[in-house]
Amino acid sequence: MLLQRFLQYWTLPRLLRLYIGLFCFAAVNQCLFLHQYNNYLMFARPFHNLLLDKSIYGLHPDLYDDNYKYSPTFAWLMGPFYYMPDWLGTLLWNLLNTVVLLLGVWMYLSNEKDPDRQRRAALLIIVLEALITAQNLQSNNLIVGSMLLGLYFLRNERVWQAAFFFVLCGFIKFYGMAAAGFFLFYPKKPQFILAMIGWIVLLGIAPVTIIPFDHLMAEYQEWFRVIVVSKLGLQVSTMGIAESWFGMAKTDANYRIIEMIGATLFLLPFLRFSLWKNGLFQRRMIAYFFLFIIVFNKMAESPTYVMAVTGVALWWLTLSEPTRLDKILLALVIIFTSLSPTDIFPQVIQKQFFQPYNIKAVGCLLVWARVQYQLWTQPKEEDLPLLTAH
Repeated sequence: MLLQRFLQYWTLPRLLRLYIGLFCFAAVNQCLFLHQYNNYLMFARPFHNLLLDKSIYGLHPDLYDDNYKYSPTFAWLMGPFYYMPDWLGTLLWNLLNTVVLLLGVWMYLSNEKDPDRQRRAALLIIVLEALITAQNLQSNNLIVGSMLLGLYFLRNERVWQAAFFFVLCGFIKFYGMAAAGFFLFYPKKPQFILAMIGWIVLLGIAPVTIIPFDHLMAEYQEWFRVIVVSKLGLQVSTMGIAESWFGMAKTDANYRIIEMIGATLFLLPFLRFSLWKNGLFQRRMIAYFFLFIIVFNKMAESPTYVMAVTGVALWWLTLSEPTRLDKILLALVIIFTSLSPTDIFPQVIQKQFFQPYNIKAVGCLLVWARVQYQLWTQPKEEDLPLLTAH
């Protein structure tokens, strides 16, 4: 069977080489041949304004297009890339994102019964979405990898390392830090809270090495204002489905209603307190979270779906014996989420069907519903070994 041969060919070492080689090539291609690397410029060049003690927010067409929507700390951390030629910077930026993503998957799955088999399966499921992020020179692969590393360290009670990765995510995109909420499942809760506070303060004030403290505080105020007033994304999410399928009006009130419904449904399984120390429940909740932060996100767009599809991969790995329904749902995600933006489908289908009807979000939303069902129907005695350090 052709599919079986394809899967057998992609061994774990070959997959690792594919990720690094293909994603680095994507960076060079975007910079040197397509000349479409504004996302990278928006990450690397705000450091220029920090050096001049000018605001990094607002329009700076001499440096990059669009508005910078990230923290002063992220601009400070990107300082080394500012001094690099663009071709080298884009290459190393994608390499950094790729390595952190691979490390996150590798470490998070390190305590599995057959870790290499699980890593291979996860990377096969994620690869197309991770490539879309790499082609856009976005930070989402870095965020996914950092969240997984934070969860790995948290699970193994290394709270300072865990807190570092969660806080790093927060200074890029707020919702990345939300994964820190899983500290409730693990020991050393006071120590972890202290570590979070410590890293927030340390990384938050780091830019004072080049700008005055009062100017830094003003930049943080502007950052919060920019986030509040930011224009909506492409809404490749539940919001977009509600609008295109059911004619829901595009209003903040309607978005808040959907967000509240999604948040309530997400939080309800936490009421199963007796399962908090259950390894299978923990892993399903983490998969559930990766899906939730995208499918109920009004700012979701195609490059962010590496997070949701990572959630799909983590969910798939919790299934000891996938049912026919589970296999169908995975196929829907691969075909309609990951393959729908590619040239496999004609442009006319993409522009007249996939994009206007937000088909990319549908498979992940269905998997999210499936995980919800499995969380509520999981018996207390069903468990996996707790994932602890070797």
